[in-house]
Amino acid sequence: MNVVIVEGSITIRAQLQALLAREPRLHVVGEAADERTAIQVIAQTQPDVVLMDLALQPGSGLRVLRAVRQLGVGARVVVLSNSYYEEMRRACAEHGISGFFDKSSQAERALDLLQSWLPPVLSDEDERLAAVDALDVQPRVHAAFDELADLACDISGSGMAAIGLVDDEHQRLIGVSGLNLRMLPRDRGFCAHVMHQGPLIEVADTWHDARFADHPLVQGAPYVRFYASAPLVLSTGEIVGSLCVMDRLPRRLRERQREALQTLSRCVINELESCRRTPRHVDQAISVAMTL
Repeated sequence: MNVVIVEGSITIRAQLQALLAREPRLHVVGEAADERTAIQVIAQTQPDVVLMDLALQPGSGLRVLRAVRQLGVGARVVVLSNSYYEEMRRACAEHGISGFFDKSSQAERALDLLQSWLPPVLSDEDERLAAVDALDVQPRVHAAFDELADLACDISGSGMAAIGLVDDEHQRLIGVSGLNLRMLPRDRGFCAHVMHQGPLIEVADTWHDARFADHPLVQGAPYVRFYASAPLVLSTGEIVGSLCVMDRLPRRLRERQREALQTLSRCVINELESCRRTPRHVDQAISVAMTL
């Protein structure tokens, strides 16, 4: 998860760096000490989270909040401030912050909040990553997966669809419809958070779902309001990603649409199975047999 620190004090920025370093999946991608620099860094890096003080030069961090929302940046914003009183909290809440903490005493609680946004890592993660790595999906076959994503849109009546593989750092979109993305950080995508909760996850309105209400893909482009996802489970049992459909308006699927999406996910799995590399030990055994 990529984080930008906005804080006027060099000392406190260093303390926050040390705090975040305790979680290897949190990466500081930028820092700023004043309003103008903060807006520039946030717009350039498009982070998942902004840790921000309000006492910035020349005015207030509230102006940074307003500016990043006007720019369409969907990052979660966590305020760490000494101005810890209700009026300031309400003013920040109007701009969609995700947390408000006393800088001097509640930094640990802020870290806990960031960690709660990280997707789960289950006990079979090593085997799952090996299975993803064994899928040799070349760019030339993306067109076939794009067609399956188009079909997912047609089946569900949705404006967007994606077929994604989740590795240790990224969600790689091998098939898309209605989207211009091909890659996004693992922690930013919905898939890594819900792919172990199948057979079909449906979120009728992200604004009213605590898991996603302040998510960067909801607060910012592509402004997802509806989301449904079917996991992609290989024949050997590993969950390598998901087939998902999305829309910018809240809605619900009909039962036949749910069934059809699950059937389509099996078609995607069949395509993926044909892309699996032969395990190295099998290649070695064949080579030995050929020399006998």
